Amino acid sequence: MHIAIVFLPSKETGKGGFLLRKIPVIFIAVFLLAGCWDQNQLNDNRLVNGISFDKAKESDQILGTVRAINIRSAGGGKFEVMDEFYETENETVAQLAVDLQDKVSGNMDVGKAFVIIVGEELAQTKGITSLVEPILRSTRGYISSRIVISEGKGHEILSLKLEDSPIVFEVDNLLTGGTKGTSIPKETTFTAWNEISDKTNDIFLPYIKKDNQNKVMLAGSALFNGDKFTGDTLTTSQTSLLLILRNELGNRALLSIKSDELSQPFTIVIDNAKTKMDVKKENGNVTCTVTANLQARIQSYYEEKPSEDLKSLNTLASKELTKKAKELTDLLIKANSDALGIAKDLSTKYPDSWNAEAWKQDYQQVTIKPKVNVEILGSNNLK
Repeated sequence: MHIAIVFLPSKETGKGGFLLRKIPVIFIAVFLLAGCWDQNQLNDNRLVNGISFDKAKESDQILGTVRAINIRSAGGGKFEVMDEFYETENETVAQLAVDLQDKVSGNMDVGKAFVIIVGEELAQTKGITSLVEPILRSTRGYISSRIVISEGKGHEILSLKLEDSPIVFEVDNLLTGGTKGTSIPKETTFTAWNEISDKTNDIFLPYIKKDNQNKVMLAGSALFNGDKFTGDTLTTSQTSLLLILRNELGNRALLSIKSDELSQPFTIVIDNAKTKMDVKKENGNVTCTVTANLQARIQSYYEEKPSEDLKSLNTLASKELTKKAKELTDLLIKANSDALGIAKDLSTKYPDSWNAEAWKQDYQQVTIKPKVNVEILGSNNLK
């Protein structure tokens, strides 16, 4: 099948709240190469690539927003491509879907919704189960959609205008890079819903925001208690450390070591990490010991009087990362977010005394003892 794409100029239609913009050929290929599309299939579908949910401004309803690709035949084997924007308010996701469908001719196809953005206020007050469950139960839902929490309104990110690609692809690329670099957790609508249903582990989701230039950036992760955002967030470096403590190192992780013993911080690349968690319960008191053994390389290091060998840097890095890990676990307790999954180990080791109903109160009394051991394998002149 040979396809030619005709790009429409960037402009706002001023009607129905949608935008027309240039879209790269590679973006269209995602849809067209996935199967054999005929002209009627293209003309009858709006291909939704991004969704956001927010608390409506003037009511308790949900503000639902979608970005969709409309591909129309221009004749002669050519197609016109439009990046469209729709929004509506209603009480449930199912009602939002009906309202959005009523705004377009043809089908509103959510089968390629790469990203779902939930505004922080809605995530705190309503939670996310009622938002993602209808999508997962739908025969047309995309269970591999990435789900993220946004600072402020998700709508404000989804409505951003980019000149070179749809905003959804920009967000998706950020998430892909962040996952590989262990800066954010890799969660989809399916894995998030599955973990929330488990009740022995609290999720944490990627957290994104706009900067002063209206550029989208990774801000770290959002901590959850059950299916609700606690309002507490981790930086990308804290998220990296948490993922390492969970034995979820991606391709690599960058960690900065700052100490009063150094004139400036140095950065290490974590290539390998093995973490062991041991949960014990004695006389009603729960203690969780987490030990992470890291193998690393130095990425950047400068000192006027550098260390003669790596041994002192190993000791320094281990000390500082253990300190950071303790600050991190204290924050998890404060947020009442069991992101380490202590409940899962506790319920398995001590099933007779496990009380799911009392766990969230008991969790506040858990003692977490993290220990990070760093082995720097070498870098440049350091041996």
